[in-house]
Amino acid sequence: MPRRRNDPDPFEEKRQKLAEQERVIAEKLARIGQGLDPNPPEPVDDKPAEPPVWRLEEDGHSHRRVEVTPVRKRHLARQRQRDMLLFFIALGILIIVMSIVVWVACFHDGTTAVGP
Repeated sequence: MPRRRNDPDPFEEKRQKLAEQERVIAEKLARIGQGLDPNPPEPVDDKPAEPPVWRLEEDGHSHRRVEVTPVRKRHLARQRQRDMLLFFIALGILIIVMSIVVWVACFHDGTTAVGP
């Protein structure tokens, strides 16, 4: 069974400092709430503090908005014109092919004899 090391916790000092800061802040807030604090809090700058670079890199992607613009009617009109043009070309080709088939069926019935 492994033995526990007798090393001190490396974060214990940091925890104590944070607990002390939290206690001091709580006391100041209590004094401010009662109006007993002789030292009012420092005025806050109007200019917000610049965020760290890593925040800028992360937030850069989330703040980018993709603006979806509605499709303009002229694009749809052009597409409709193209579709109509293709439809009438296909219809013309179909009529030509059908007329060739009818011509072959009527005039080349296969009863004509070739030769003497």
